[in-house]
Amino acid sequence: MKRFVIFLIMTAAFTVMQAQQLYVVSGVVKDQTNGKALSHVSVTIGGTGTVTNEQGLFTIKLNRRPDQLKASMLGYRTRRIALSNTEQQRIEINLQPNSIRLNEITVTPLSAEDIVRKALQKVPGNYSTVPLLYKGFYRETVQKRRQFISISEAVVDVYKTPYTMQNTNQDAVAITRGRRLLNMKPADTLGVKLMGGPTMPVIADVLKNNEMLFYEDDMPNYHFELDNPVMLGDRMQYVVKMTPHIQRIYALFFATLYIDQQTLAFTRVEMELDMSHPGRATTSMLVHKPLSLRFRPRELSFVIDYRTEQDETHLSYIRNVMRFNCDWKRKLFSSPFTVISEFVVTDRQEEAIRPIRGRDSFSRRDKLYDKVEYFNDPNFWGADNIIEPTESLDKAIERLKLRVKRQRN
Repeated sequence: MKRFVIFLIMTAAFTVMQAQQLYVVSGVVKDQTNGKALSHVSVTIGGTGTVTNEQGLFTIKLNRRPDQLKASMLGYRTRRIALSNTEQQRIEINLQPNSIRLNEITVTPLSAEDIVRKALQKVPGNYSTVPLLYKGFYRETVQKRRQFISISEAVVDVYKTPYTMQNTNQDAVAITRGRRLLNMKPADTLGVKLMGGPTMPVIADVLKNNEMLFYEDDMPNYHFELDNPVMLGDRMQYVVKMTPHIQRIYALFFATLYIDQQTLAFTRVEMELDMSHPGRATTSMLVHKPLSLRFRPRELSFVIDYRTEQDETHLSYIRNVMRFNCDWKRKLFSSPFTVISEFVVTDRQEEAIRPIRGRDSFSRRDKLYDKVEYFNDPNFWGADNIIEPTESLDKAIERLKLRVKRQRN
């Protein structure tokens, strides 16, 4: 397996928004049994969608009259709700846990590894066979302890070649709109930047970029085991655990795979880097640091969701979490840092698309924070669909805006 690094490709060209009637549907998604807000629920209207934030909140903007909303999440029944034609509407969605009733014993003649290998063989047929252009929203945050010190956001275009091409050589990402906020104190002596974060839909798509998880030479290094099946919507899923059982010179992943039992399409992949050898984990996470700084890795994890529509499965959502501690060699206590990045597909185009090339794309070694500007416009996102900020992030953004305003005055 080659060493993986998440890179960035972007463009300086901004989309010009045309005046048009906008329909806004917002609301909250909760567990029907206990009323608890549900985060990371996929909410779609036609081909337009987003995911709920930590408080279960979502907003979807459309330039057409909405008809039906669909909310889906692993372990819950998919809910479809008819919508009105009003320009603004707010709804509450209650999802019912999807219990599994086994009335008979079902035996599969396939081993866990056989299921994974057959699912990988069916990727070209289960996923897009034509080039696609995804519109998506990307956000990355950096926290020192519980304090947000950096926030970057962007609307991105993602060009993906067909899944019959088992590589990402021509896949690319371009930034169409973005902003940044920084909250560095005078006493802070360390800044953290994520290299190539917005290219997550290219690099972390394990079904096209098999070097992330399904590198053929690494498959014998894993033990495969079937876990209890679960429901996604109305469809039963195989659950396969991948556990490293042979040590390599680089760190491997612990992974949980969710595979549709009928189509053998991957619907969800959860990955966490093996931290038992900190040096190997550091090689996978860290690009550069000052010589006198100690870096201690704690977590590198991914969640990759795929959504099936009309018998074809598409990338839907990616979440990446990095946790680590840093301290200078002469200091007694270390500082914990958390970097969280999220990408959600908000729209998809299949016709009259062109690859992202040349000046419209940037080097994969760029950092989003260095490529976007600060904006203090409450209507900055316009008709673009985003992931609603959580309450804590919303407050942090307001504090950062006030600090920047004071600095400018």
